[in-house]
Amino acid sequence: MTQHDAAAQRPKGLAFILTITRAFAYPASLSAVLLGQSIAIYQGNIIMWDRFLASLVGVLLFHTAANLLNDSHDFNRGLDSMVLPISGGVVRGWITPVKARNIAFVCLALGIVIGLRLFMIAGWPVLALGIIGFFIALGYTGKKYCLKYAALGDIAIFLAFGFLPVFGSYFVQAGHFDWTPVIWTLPMVSLTVGILHANNWRDIDTDSKKGCRTMAGILGDRRSADYYALLMLGPFILILTFILAGSLILPAMAAPLTVLVTLPVFIRARQLVKIGKARSEGFIMLDGLTAQMQLLFGILLAMGFILGRWIG
Repeated sequence: MTQHDAAAQRPKGLAFILTITRAFAYPASLSAVLLGQSIAIYQGNIIMWDRFLASLVGVLLFHTAANLLNDSHDFNRGLDSMVLPISGGVVRGWITPVKARNIAFVCLALGIVIGLRLFMIAGWPVLALGIIGFFIALGYTGKKYCLKYAALGDIAIFLAFGFLPVFGSYFVQAGHFDWTPVIWTLPMVSLTVGILHANNWRDIDTDSKKGCRTMAGILGDRRSADYYALLMLGPFILILTFILAGSLILPAMAAPLTVLVTLPVFIRARQLVKIGKARSEGFIMLDGLTAQMQLLFGILLAMGFILGRWIG
């Protein structure tokens, strides 16, 4: 679809808002916050719902800001020119890059207000996490320096959708440091990084022509396939390791096994990454399929901790 065709199909109301904010990616933030909360529940903490909602809304605001800044800067760099099912409002011609940045700064300001409130409640660790998240949101696809295209996108995503929201949402409930949310971040965020890698793998050609370095561009097709397989299989290997570790990691060992139901999705994803299919018509949907797997995995993992509390 061309930008002109997309502009002519501009919707109104909720559909417009969901598209320009790229809300399809929200499950990455949602599952991270839910995991932190579920670990707090598993450990016997009474959930304070006002803190839960503040954590969730704050993370989503930062996520929205990053999405809008990403759309604006990528469009100005000439990287976004084709309208895809996952495209935002800028490349579709629904909003200008300037408007996207302005909305992003409003979201950042609101997120900061919520973060300061949580800082007053839970203490300085929340402030430290918020500051890191703020700079990642600004610098992920910044105008002058861009983490995403300096081959640092995978690390940025690991922090922004892993450690920061999981441990942060846990800390505002539990009020103390614990290794459990840190360790259990790893299997879930591996899939989140997989979403980014699938996207960058698809865009190797256009990114390289514009001088943008990504992990996929550095690895090339063959090693990108190996890296993607590692990101997809890694969570299952990690969970098996954690279960075998027993009381060192998680006494209730049975519940997290529910994540194995995501294996059929993994098998389907692997069918798309055979060398020679890269960036073909079917390959375009690999990031969307990976996102489905990440959402299912994250929800089931959170349910595993909650069930572990009830059963235990």
